[in-house]
Amino acid sequence: MTNPQSVFDAFSQAASRWPDRPFLNVLPETAGIYRVPAGEISFVTAQQDVAHLATRLSDAGYQKGHRVMLLLENRPAFFLWWLALNKLGISVVPVNPDLRLSEISYVIGHAEPVLAIAIATRVDDLHRAVAEAGIPLKVVTPDDPLPPARANATLAYRDGPANNAEAALLYTSGTTGQPKGCIMTNDYFLEAGDWYVNTGGLCALDTNGERMITPLPIFHMNAMAYSFMAMLFVGGCLTILDRFHPRSWWASVRDSRATC
Repeated sequence: MTNPQSVFDAFSQAASRWPDRPFLNVLPETAGIYRVPAGEISFVTAQQDVAHLATRLSDAGYQKGHRVMLLLENRPAFFLWWLALNKLGISVVPVNPDLRLSEISYVIGHAEPVLAIAIATRVDDLHRAVAEAGIPLKVVTPDDPLPPARANATLAYRDGPANNAEAALLYTSGTTGQPKGCIMTNDYFLEAGDWYVNTGGLCALDTNGERMITPLPIFHMNAMAYSFMAMLFVGGCLTILDRFHPRSWWASVRDSRATC
């Protein structure tokens, strides 16, 4: 991979090099829980979906320096929206669905996102949190039309190269007070992926078709930065479970044909 400058740039290079390889995989068990299609999504299909989402966002006025909140749990849609937003220089604010309403309200007031994209079952919860926060934030599902972006909301904007731009604003669980926000740049994600790919030993990865499975929440840095970015760097396929299921874990590993 040739010195990618952003998460989207790394994805774009991977899609150009390995267009027909599987990129994301959803097992039937996870598909049934989330009511989403089971099976694999190739790099080229994801590339087309991301381009479509980016066009929708751009046409609605979303731009570099905005922040968009994502409450999509461990669905593949999370990655597709993140890549589309990253392409436009927009930072994401992933939401832990287990946060209390008051904590989500605090995150909204602290991050001041310009838009929230959520699964349909959580839209009402977010509306209540928005009202409590007093921020003019629109909440939509991934299938809803996008409302126009509000003016003067480019709080994440920073001058300089793309690799130094804010890519995500992640929050802690809030167990010792209010959730703490952590700004993560494109460089953070790129360095995480590069580190994982070059660690070697028991963690050795190659470009011959790795298949990784993770039950970890993708709204936290481990699966979002290390697992996802490593698979981008080696053209691998990431299987995302909704969570860890002890009784079916080894069956999931076998069914996913995981190499790591």
